[in-house]
Amino acid sequence: MQNMQTKKVRLSNVFGEYGAIIAFVALFVVNAFVTNNFLQMRTVWNILTQCCTTVLLALGMTVVIATGGINISVGSAMALSAMLAAKLIKDGQLVLGLIVGLLCALVFGWITGMAVIKFKIQPMIVSLSMMFVLRGIAKLVSDGRIMTYRNKAFSDFFYGEVFGFLPVRTAIWLALAIILWIFLSKTRYGTYIEAYGDNPEATRISGVNVVLVISAAYMICNSFACVAGYVEAGYATTVDPAAMGLTKEMDAIAATVVGGTSISGGKPKVWGTVFGALVLQLITIMVNMNNVPVPYARIIKAAIIIGAIYAQRLSSRKNG
Repeated sequence: MQNMQTKKVRLSNVFGEYGAIIAFVALFVVNAFVTNNFLQMRTVWNILTQCCTTVLLALGMTVVIATGGINISVGSAMALSAMLAAKLIKDGQLVLGLIVGLLCALVFGWITGMAVIKFKIQPMIVSLSMMFVLRGIAKLVSDGRIMTYRNKAFSDFFYGEVFGFLPVRTAIWLALAIILWIFLSKTRYGTYIEAYGDNPEATRISGVNVVLVISAAYMICNSFACVAGYVEAGYATTVDPAAMGLTKEMDAIAATVVGGTSISGGKPKVWGTVFGALVLQLITIMVNMNNVPVPYARIIKAAIIIGAIYAQRLSSRKNG
């Protein structure tokens, strides 16, 4: 009996650690048989490039969720950063536009983090309020209109390739995933993030500067949202303050949770998040290639979030 329980716990741990990878492989194999023309290099490249926004937002979200928090303002942060950058790029100020957009994301990330850790306001409430504030500012900057700009160097960059075969959008999220993984796994900050997510009070008592840890987590999250905004703006040469990043926070949360990072906080699983985002993109492509209405993809993603959270709770109970 004891051996059976041990095996169940081990199996649960395997799915908790590698569930996103297993889900991706399983979906890929299923699509290879049921979806026409799926096994083409073009489909693979579409998965790896079109997931860019979701991966970037989810990587930032992973840091925040690992602290036990959440940031549903990432879509709005993405829109505001891109709008500020586009407005200045339109006036011929490319470098200044990129700097201003990033600084804006960092400042509002710091404000969100301070409200959470310093004023003890629930992360959901703070980020919900910030979502409307940032979206509102983005609309004010453009007078509520879609911003169109022309900068050949900026646009060409996002259409280019690295090493002659790897799309720039794929290279961007892959490089940032590696950097974030090294940062969280090889530095004290990553240890503090995990410790705070596991036990906030013990981390505070141990002398860790939790104000710095949490405010930095939200700043990192917003900086990834800023990069996602630049990628979309560079690729489309337009920024819609009302539509850019809208509902993207749900994809980011889903990818993070599916990737194995506990919604209640703990160890951030960067590569789990990456594969979680790939699973969501695979679902979208599967729906499109089989002529299934798009709302079904959203229903599936919502079900995935609920299922992943339930699996996490079940795993926690078994391990407990």
